[in-house]
Amino acid sequence: MPFKARFQMTVFGSLVLKLYITLVFIREGDLAKLIAEAARARKPVSGRLQKLLRSDFVRYIRNSLAHGTFENAIVGIRFSDGEKIVTATPGFLDHLATCLSVAQLQAAAAGLRRVNDR
Repeated sequence: MPFKARFQMTVFGSLVLKLYITLVFIREGDLAKLIAEAARARKPVSGRLQKLLRSDFVRYIRNSLAHGTFENAIVGIRFSDGEKIVTATPGFLDHLATCLSVAQLQAAAAGLRRVNDR
């Protein structure tokens, strides 16, 4: 297999894994409850994070990842949730996954602090 093809597969594979972890795997449970609770308390960053996670664009990507309907495209990765098709560049997807991971880690740390304060 040519080096360029192997490199592209590695980059896209790592992006898909990062996105799956941040959008599908960590989405449910205590973390979602913590973000929702903070958003109700009018914490601005949590409100924005909740709005981002509920946005149509992120929902299309999440559904596509959960159901395995995505493929490589010339400019990035094409996601399809059955109704809509969304294409995003690797740079944008990496930025999205990194920002969501940082926010989720901060929320998890806040949750641990909260448990230890009891």
